[in-house]
Amino acid sequence: MDIFKEHMVVDAGMQREIVARIMALGLGDVPDQAVHGLGILRLPDGRDVALHVRHAADAILLDAFGQVVLITRKHHPGSGKLALPGGFIDEVNGRVEAPLVAAKREAVEETGILAELLAEGGVAVGHRRFDRPFDIREAWNDILGTSIKLGELFGVSTQGFCFKFNENLTDIALQAGDDAAGVQVLRIATLRAEMFAVPDHLEMILEAVGVMADGLG
Repeated sequence: MDIFKEHMVVDAGMQREIVARIMALGLGDVPDQAVHGLGILRLPDGRDVALHVRHAADAILLDAFGQVVLITRKHHPGSGKLALPGGFIDEVNGRVEAPLVAAKREAVEETGILAELLAEGGVAVGHRRFDRPFDIREAWNDILGTSIKLGELFGVSTQGFCFKFNENLTDIALQAGDDAAGVQVLRIATLRAEMFAVPDHLEMILEAVGVMADGLG
């Protein structure tokens, strides 16, 4: 049975079981931990592994010209494909990073945008997404700063935060860094779901456009 592909869970039955466990926690938009334990999961091959949900945040940088900032992912999942700048919420000395703070930090690290340009922005786009069967990963090593060990499984929850610019994003200096192999400004109308490393990133962009159109940004 093909359970994993490039450290991602691809078995549909396992995906359903893991998502059900994540949803059963009833967590809100602002997790009180960077990682929550979900107990032990028995794999189809008979092995028992620890299961977790790890929380992330994404930055949706939009302008008034129908454009968005996207990175090209350097690593799996989706190496070489487009993604929103974003990453995992940090927990240091028992203090959990706020999701909005994580989104701003990741945008700066991955796109090189100046932090002061994001200082006053950040409108939450919908609620935190927990039902994400396509983003359940097998840890490829012990993940520093977390309880996740080599070979254990974790689902990823995320929430997008929208930053609206009146000026053309192509006029803002950007430089790919951290987990980004590249960064570019693209017209939203040209984007297609198959271009993305993570399937729901385009959904999040379109939802953010709607939020901004409603005058909340």
